[in-house]
Amino acid sequence: MAERTDFTKSQTSLAEYSPVNKSKRTDRSGKKAGDQNTMQLKKEISLINGISLIVGNMIGSGIFVSPKGVLIYSKSYGLSLIIWAIGGIFSVFGALCYAELGTTITKSGASYAYILESFGSFIAFIRLWTSLLIVEPTSQAIIAITFANYLVQPFFPTCDPPYMACRLLAAACECLLTVINCAYVKWGTRVQDVFTYAKVAALIAIIIAGLVEIFQGHTWYFKNSFAGSSSDIGEISLALYSALFSYSGWDTLNYVTEEIKNPERNLPLAIAVSMPIVTIIYIMTNIAYYTVLDAQAVLSSDAVAVCFMTLIYLCVEDVFQLINYFSFSYWFFVGLSIAGQLYLRWKEPDRPRPLKLSLAFPIIFCLCTVFLVVVPLYSDFLNSVIGIAIALSGIPFFFLGVYLPASRRPQFINKFIGAVTRYMQLLCYCVLTEMDPDEEKKVEIKSN
Repeated sequence: MAERTDFTKSQTSLAEYSPVNKSKRTDRSGKKAGDQNTMQLKKEISLINGISLIVGNMIGSGIFVSPKGVLIYSKSYGLSLIIWAIGGIFSVFGALCYAELGTTITKSGASYAYILESFGSFIAFIRLWTSLLIVEPTSQAIIAITFANYLVQPFFPTCDPPYMACRLLAAACECLLTVINCAYVKWGTRVQDVFTYAKVAALIAIIIAGLVEIFQGHTWYFKNSFAGSSSDIGEISLALYSALFSYSGWDTLNYVTEEIKNPERNLPLAIAVSMPIVTIIYIMTNIAYYTVLDAQAVLSSDAVAVCFMTLIYLCVEDVFQLINYFSFSYWFFVGLSIAGQLYLRWKEPDRPRPLKLSLAFPIIFCLCTVFLVVVPLYSDFLNSVIGIAIALSGIPFFFLGVYLPASRRPQFINKFIGAVTRYMQLLCYCVLTEMDPDEEKKVEIKSN
C-alpha cells in the first residue's frame, strides 16, 4: 500500500475496520471477489499449525490454578469432575459455532469481527474496550501470578509464600516478557515455545504419576466423592467460571482466519481435533490431582501441582476474583458473537456457509452463556457490576473517536488518533489489510 500524503484520508482509511461486504466474501472455490491488488496476510498456517496453536493456547496456567477454584465452589471431587466435563462439552459447542462463523466471515479478529458484522461498530468497539481493560490484563495477571506462585512455592514448603514476593516476581516477569516481545520478536517466539513444551510435559508427567497411583490401588480419595456437593446454583456457575477459564483459547485460530490455508476445511478440522485432546488432558489431570491429594491439600495452595493494566490487576489479592472479572466480560461477548450467528442466519439465509451447523448448537450455547452471565449477577454482584461499569466507560471514547466524523471532532483528537495509529503501525510493523480503492471511497463517503 503506497504511503499517502493526505493526512485526513490516511487517518480515515487506516483507523477504521469495516465489516465484510458482499463483494469481498470468499466463495466456495476459494477465490476472492473484487480488486485483487490489495494488501493481504500470507496464508501460512496449515492444519497441523492450527491444531498446535489451539492446543498451545488452551493449555496454559489455568489447569494449574483452576482446580482449586472449581473445588472451592463445587465442594466435592465428584461434582468438580462433572463440572470439568461440562466445561469441555460447552467449549466444544462454542468452538463449533465459531468454526461456522470463521468460515462464513473470513476475517481475522474472532468475536470483534463477528460482532462488527452482526451488530455494528458500537458494540464491537465496547468489546475491544472491554478486552483492553479487563479480559487481556486479567488473563495475563493470572498467568503471571500462577507462574510466580509455582516458582516461589518450593522455597516455602511448610507455609504460604510471601504475598509481596509473588506479586513483585509476577510484575518483573510481566515487564521482562513485554520487553522481549517488543524488542526481539524471535526471542519472544522461542520463549513461548519453551514454556509451551514445559507445561505440556508437566501435565503428561502429572497424568502418568496419577495413573501409576490408580493402578496401584490408591483410590481412597474417590470414596463418597459426591459427599458435601454444593447445590447452590450461584456457586456452580462460579465453579464453571474457573473451569472455563482453563478452556479459554479455543477461539485462538479465529483471530488469524485470514492466515489459514484453506480455512473452510482446516479451521473446523483443527477445532475438531484439538478440543477432544485438551478436554481429555484436563479431566485426566484432575483425576491425577485427586488421586494423590486430598481436598484440604488442593484447597490449601494456589499452586496445586507444586504494559500497565496487568500490573494494576496484580494488586488484587484473590486470583479467583480475577478469574471472575475475566469470565463475566469474556463470556458475555462470546455469547453475543454466537447470537450474531443466529441473527445472520435470519438476516442472510442465502449467504455461503461452507460449514453449517444445526441451529441447536448456537441456541444451546447462547442459553448457557445467559446462565453464565446472569447468575453471577446474583452470586457475585459487586464484581459483575464493576465489569459492567468498566465496559460502559468506553462509550464517551467511542463517541469522540469513532462516531463523530473527523470534520466535527476537535482538531487535537484528530491529531492524536492519527499519531497513535501511525506510531503503533511503525512499532508493531502492521498495516490495515484488504483496503482496495472502492472500499476506501465507501469509507470516506461514510465518514463525510
